[in-house]
Amino acid sequence: MNPERLHPVLERLSTHYGPMHWWPGETPFEVMVGAILTQNTAWTNVERAIANLKAAEVLDAESLAALPRNDRTRPVAPVFHSPH
Repeated sequence: MNPERLHPVLERLSTHYGPMHWWPGETPFEVMVGAILTQNTAWTNVERAIANLKAAEVLDAESLAALPRNDRTRPVAPVFHSPH
């Protein structure tokens, strides 16, 4: 479908029904991280990883990018140890 036609429909639905809160997250970045991490693991592991990112105060693009490369996977380790 043409995005130019879809956007007004989405706006009308959003106005009528209000926010749906269908995906958990406090910020757009957190929603994006959750969507990426959940691709190959259980949501409970994603929740642990996001909690780790929050505890390390790196749940934003700038802080995460500033971590040394070897330290970037440490907070999200729960998604790598999933049985999926």
